[in-house]
Amino acid sequence: MQFISALLIVLCGLGSADCLDCQPGWNQFQNKCYWFSHTARPWGEAEAICAGFHTKLAEPRTNDESNFLISHFQSLHDSSFYWIGISDLIEEDRWIYSSNMQTITTNYFSPGEPNQHTDANCVALWDRYHGKWADESCGHVYRFICETDVAEGDIVG
Repeated sequence: MQFISALLIVLCGLGSADCLDCQPGWNQFQNKCYWFSHTARPWGEAEAICAGFHTKLAEPRTNDESNFLISHFQSLHDSSFYWIGISDLIEEDRWIYSSNMQTITTNYFSPGEPNQHTDANCVALWDRYHGKWADESCGHVYRFICETDVAEGDIVG
């Protein structure tokens, strides 16, 4: 076993092996790391906390990413809602990723959502909808998910 550990250390140092990994407490899916918070904050504060980690609120861009977030969210059984980095704060009914203002590329809104119009401009995963998206008032206090690329390696936390 020590030989295998030593070999991996050598290969990682030479760049011959895929040695990228997430920091402790973060969950890896494909080339991204996700952190599911243990505290609840309004959407804007959650976004700022992620930025403080040199990350962003999770922005699912594929069905696979959405399914991973939903699956992990459901396995936690500790909160009804988790904020993600999608909103229509700038223009009503134009849902964008908060990090780059681009229109969302995947849509996991639960049937009947979004439904609160100008009263709710931020997106959360909701357990009642089996983790699918719901539009919520940005001032609500929910847990949140931060995201970063595996390769960045500068996560604080």
